[in-house]
Amino acid sequence: MDLLKMLYVFVPSIGGGLIQSTTGFGSGIFVMLFFPLFLPILKSSALSSLISAWACLTLAWRYRKHITPRIVLLPAVFYFIASYLAIKFAVNSDMSGLKAFFGLFLIAISLYFMFFADRLHIKPNLLSAFVCGSLAGVASGLFGIGGPPMVIYILAITGDDKNAYLANSQFFFSMTCIYTTALRVMNGILTLDLLPLVIPGMLGMAIGKSLGVRIVEKIDVKLMKKLIYGFLGLSGLITFLSNI
Repeated sequence: MDLLKMLYVFVPSIGGGLIQSTTGFGSGIFVMLFFPLFLPILKSSALSSLISAWACLTLAWRYRKHITPRIVLLPAVFYFIASYLAIKFAVNSDMSGLKAFFGLFLIAISLYFMFFADRLHIKPNLLSAFVCGSLAGVASGLFGIGGPPMVIYILAITGDDKNAYLANSQFFFSMTCIYTTALRVMNGILTLDLLPLVIPGMLGMAIGKSLGVRIVEKIDVKLMKKLIYGFLGLSGLITFLSNI
């Protein structure tokens, strides 16, 4: 069964690494479609954050020349506070109905990116930093998915500069994944029994990332995002209906 779990982590992690390296986010969203099938959701989010940190760190290093720390430091502060409170809430609350809400969360993300992402624009100011950073922190703390709100914020600042977008998004996600991983260790969510699953997860992420880096300049990212979030919405619907 342990070997089977390693396989269940390894294969989705390839897809997660591929998505992260081509769109700048989404590894956590993708693997969290699969990890809760064989792990409790809090354990799943802990494992997702830890192996996603590996992908983000390597991508941040690849695009390091384009990193501008001031872009992400302010929302990171709000993220740290919100994720801390969300994890504290999760640890001390009845989480039996969380998977149903998780399904609704996936559907909402899917609908937003499919129909509204190109129409809604935000200004990179204190209010948007607070809203996006806090939403990302809560989502990451509860579900292991903090990417979508911050993608909106970083895109608003970097515009059409793809390298700047990838560099700063991966820099931000590297910091936040490490932070939430530390919080989960301190709160007893990330435990030693999960460590054997980290290695196949990191290996899968590395393979997916290497593939994604090669095709990032050739792939139709807009179409890919629509396909990803169409599947995401379907998965969210199935998750919701099976847990109500």
